[in-house]
Amino acid sequence: YGVSISGDLVELTCPEDLRGDSIKWEKDGKDLPNQNDEQLRLEEFSETENSGYYACYTSSSQEKSYLYLKARVCKNCVEVDLMAVVAIIVVDVCFTLGLLLIVYYWSKNRKANSMTVMRGTGAGGRPRGK
Repeated sequence: YGVSISGDLVELTCPEDLRGDSIKWEKDGKDLPNQNDEQLRLEEFSETENSGYYACYTSSSQEKSYLYLKARVCKNCVEVDLMAVVAIIVVDVCFTLGLLLIVYYWSKNRKANSMTVMRGTGAGGRPRGK
């Protein structure tokens, strides 16, 4: 079986060895009417209502193989490409390192421009002995 999930649409695809003849689908042992394609489209999939055992079979095949389907879907989800995630991470790291360098050089220049403080000759202002 092939399972494809996009948003709240779930598509089940029959195994290749069953393709060809008139295909029928069933859910939890009950035939699904008007479902005679290689793919079963479950629009507005609900985890509580649509989860269960699915099977596709032909009229010539005696044996059924079942697929238990339980999926969580969301209507407003967005699929993110792996390369987009990697690009976001690289840009974030570069921005952070650039900001770190700017703060480092700013604080270094500030330290160099500050006045040095002269200390006294010691406790009580007396010169040290030899």
